[in-house]
Amino acid sequence: MPTQKNHSGVARLLHVHRTLGWPLVALLVIAVVLGGGGIRHGLTNLVVQLTALAVILFQPGMVRRFFSEAPLWLKVLVPLTILLPLLQLVPLPAGMWRGLPGREMAAETRDLIGAGDGWFPVTLDRARTLIALFALAAPLAVIFSAHGLKADWRRSALVLLVALAFLHFAFGVVQFAAGGDTLRLYETNDAGRFYGFFVGHIASGLFLVIGLCALIGLFASKRRTSLDLMLYPAGAALLVIGVVLSSSRSAIALLLLPGLWAAWLGWKELRRFSPRTRWLTLGGVITLLGAAALVMATNERLGATWERFESFEDSRPDIWEDTMVGIERYWPVGSGMGTFDEVFQVEESLETLPAKKAARAHNEYFEITLEAGIFGILLVVAWVAGLLYSAYRGLRTVQAPVTLAAALSLLCIALQALIYFPLRNMAVLCIAGLLVALLTAPVTIKRDRVIE
Repeated sequence: MPTQKNHSGVARLLHVHRTLGWPLVALLVIAVVLGGGGIRHGLTNLVVQLTALAVILFQPGMVRRFFSEAPLWLKVLVPLTILLPLLQLVPLPAGMWRGLPGREMAAETRDLIGAGDGWFPVTLDRARTLIALFALAAPLAVIFSAHGLKADWRRSALVLLVALAFLHFAFGVVQFAAGGDTLRLYETNDAGRFYGFFVGHIASGLFLVIGLCALIGLFASKRRTSLDLMLYPAGAALLVIGVVLSSSRSAIALLLLPGLWAAWLGWKELRRFSPRTRWLTLGGVITLLGAAALVMATNERLGATWERFESFEDSRPDIWEDTMVGIERYWPVGSGMGTFDEVFQVEESLETLPAKKAARAHNEYFEITLEAGIFGILLVVAWVAGLLYSAYRGLRTVQAPVTLAAALSLLCIALQALIYFPLRNMAVLCIAGLLVALLTAPVTIKRDRVIE
């Protein structure tokens, strides 16, 4: 019996492997380790995408199972999402293409080289839109693979998410300890921030928040032992430290969501004890939190993070204003998926030109609207509506803690998308695919009451 307990961690990881299958596990590991670099790192993105295509091609039956078992709304939205960039690549006759909004400058350029009468697609940059189309292979492979699983795989998926978050945290700690350029995966990283496997500190912090949501979901979905009451809070504390070290103000603010859930679960645990034990425990927790706050306030490295909250002035509002000009120019068709960086430079005002190239709208919704017009907006609304329905349905089942963990994680992504572009790197895109699969997996067992 003792031997079994000593190897419980290894046994759990082996169970995850058996439940999820090696193709899905391998894809997610490769996506997190190599897919955090964004569009500037095409080779590592290509590795993730080729892995995803291999997963789909060597398991053709899983696509068939997806379309037989997935909810109707998901079976409709997945093809429509693929169809959007695909249709933007279809060549149109010269007269029709010239009639599209915002094509005047491109038409004049093509007239100068004698190509004005040629057929051109809706997108203003075919290569970028083709890349955007291929990028969908990775999250779709995750969704297809998960929906093809027969066993109850939800808790195993949360275990995998937590394991990946701690792997990311451990790699980031080693980066911190090594210092300088040692072990940095991407050249754009700045010293003094927690990056791990990501090119940006904001995405790094977001991934740790998602890992924290998954950890709390695991805690809430099992019978807790005395050891759990020590190990889970300790693990959560490490992830919180990683979020703070990332210096991402949005990720730190998002800690409020899993924090409220954790506080509610903690209060439920305290209610099991006598009033004296309850108040002593509560006093101890408050003391520990106070000590942690004191350390964070006096630590020089952590102090740099808190200083970022003293001012919220940056170039984002100016970028958003210029993006709105671009949206009006290309409305309602859009400029083509993935083309923001190409078309935005025309709209960027010289008065508010930032020191660095904007490259992104720093608002996922604005960027989608500029690139896909009204069709992109309708797709986003449809996805949100479908996921809200699936979350509501899942919260009424015995898998409610897992559903809540996935829903909170997707909410964190959706909120950070207001000021960032979380879905523009392969790692978060694949994790989002897993979260969608968690919310939309078939459920049959109803709860007698709503989750507490």
